[in-house]
Amino acid sequence: MKKLMTLVVAVGMASIASAASISWKSGTISLPTGGSGVTGYLFLVDEATYGTYSAYTDATKLSDDIYAAYSGSFASADGTSSKLSKGAMTLTDGVDTYGAGSELYAVILYTTKVDTDDYYMGNYGYMKLTSDQSDSLGSLALKMGGTGNATAWSTAAVPEPTSGLLMLLGMAGLALRRRRA
Repeated sequence: MKKLMTLVVAVGMASIASAASISWKSGTISLPTGGSGVTGYLFLVDEATYGTYSAYTDATKLSDDIYAAYSGSFASADGTSSKLSKGAMTLTDGVDTYGAGSELYAVILYTTKVDTDDYYMGNYGYMKLTSDQSDSLGSLALKMGGTGNATAWSTAAVPEPTSGLLMLLGMAGLALRRRRA
């Protein structure tokens, strides 16, 4: 019985050791003018969420909606990377125990900063593993369907502090003027 238990443990350890590690590769990312670096965030999602994003026909709308949905939850990303190698990035999720036949769905959000402006680009990806070996999915920084030219970066609207201060002073002036009248 002891030998049988040892054999079961050895087989279990061997299967875990050979389980797939998934690398989600970005494809080429061109920085916006003045950009110095990119951070990629990987979020594993369910099939329904993937289906919603894969139905998009407008790459800019896709990026905007992914940014709106995930920009507030970077801390809960399943994988992150800030290292660009030849304009591309690889993100590996934190779970390395996928087996043959596993289906994985992901949303990836790339962000960068130029001066005070935040830029972002989002995409989605799907992979079905054919074996327990490591695998990768490329072109996640490219246009819909994984082909074509790189999707343009979008800019997040960041209010300028002096504009907000001037507006506040103007409203205060109007309030004082109404009190005196």
